[in-house]
Amino acid sequence: MAGRLRGRFALAGLTAAVIAAHAWLLNGARELHDQWLPETPEPERIQAAFVRELAPAPPPPPATAPPKHGPEGAPPRHIESMPALGAGPAPLPPEAAASEPPPELQALAMPAAPAVSDAVGEWRPGIEWPLSTELDYKLTGDFRGAIYGDARVQWLRDGSHYQVHLEAWIGPKIAPLMSRRMSSDGEISPLGLVPRRFDEVTGGLAGGKRQSTLLFDTGGVRLANGRREPVPDGTQDAASQFVQFTWLFLTGRQTAQGELLIQQPLALPRNVHLWRYRVTGLEDVVTPLGTIAAWHVDSDMDDTRGDMQAEFWLAPSLQYLPVRVRIWQNRPADPRTHIDLVLKAPPRQALAPSPAASGVSAPASSPL
Repeated sequence: MAGRLRGRFALAGLTAAVIAAHAWLLNGARELHDQWLPETPEPERIQAAFVRELAPAPPPPPATAPPKHGPEGAPPRHIESMPALGAGPAPLPPEAAASEPPPELQALAMPAAPAVSDAVGEWRPGIEWPLSTELDYKLTGDFRGAIYGDARVQWLRDGSHYQVHLEAWIGPKIAPLMSRRMSSDGEISPLGLVPRRFDEVTGGLAGGKRQSTLLFDTGGVRLANGRREPVPDGTQDAASQFVQFTWLFLTGRQTAQGELLIQQPLALPRNVHLWRYRVTGLEDVVTPLGTIAAWHVDSDMDDTRGDMQAEFWLAPSLQYLPVRVRIWQNRPADPRTHIDLVLKAPPRQALAPSPAASGVSAPASSPL
């Protein structure tokens, strides 16, 4: 009797082991399948001609009425902005309070809760979004010693299609010791940027080329290791987040003020986080262009699970564009390894599209 019981237990144990082995093999095969999916080429870069320098100017005042979108007379539908902790008026730099902003900057002001027509399919991003912009930075930092180089950020838009490219290189650009590019491609929506694809490419003389790609779909993202994770609406990637913050502050959807805590879902190559950023205050950033007042937005995360962290300084006088960006490789574990980007030249922007190109009818008195 005891022998039969031992045989049954052994058979049950063997069956469980076989099932577990099959499950492990199927899971491994699924992960290998995802990682061996054929690579799709990156989207073609949007072309832009940067023809004018952006001069410092006071930020736009709050808007008094929402803009009209869609057919005239269509009932408005209010869309709530991303929740944040804290409220109240934002203090302006002394130079901003001294004079009225020029008309082109006043036109950028938008209400905190924009009215959007029910005909969402006809919605087009307007002048509340910065024109295609190029920013050049001087790079310093530490990676097993002091490092030096340069960086460039391009914000590109063509209708509702956007791209963000952040490129940094150590040493000469033509033959860098190390380089890294982060690119985001997606759509502009009434609630901000909607990434569709993110690419991170690392190269240079110090090592071979490595690439990580994130692919977004409805309600989820496929991470660089092939694992699919759900994501909430409003999720950004490592590159798009900077422009999303610029838009939030520029349009008044978030009021820049000290100790403001903002929660931002982020999809990074290995993990999806509900990231926390804290606005620590208005600080003077010393640049080759002079001292520029900017709001310091710092990461407020204790556990990043090994992912990169960023802090940045957004200048109200330059359409809340980042005049300084600091990126940490793994800040909690290694507080030394980082790169620090400081704006070294005036931002350059493209011209606004003509009314005919944007599909908007110009008034008869318009000089365009």
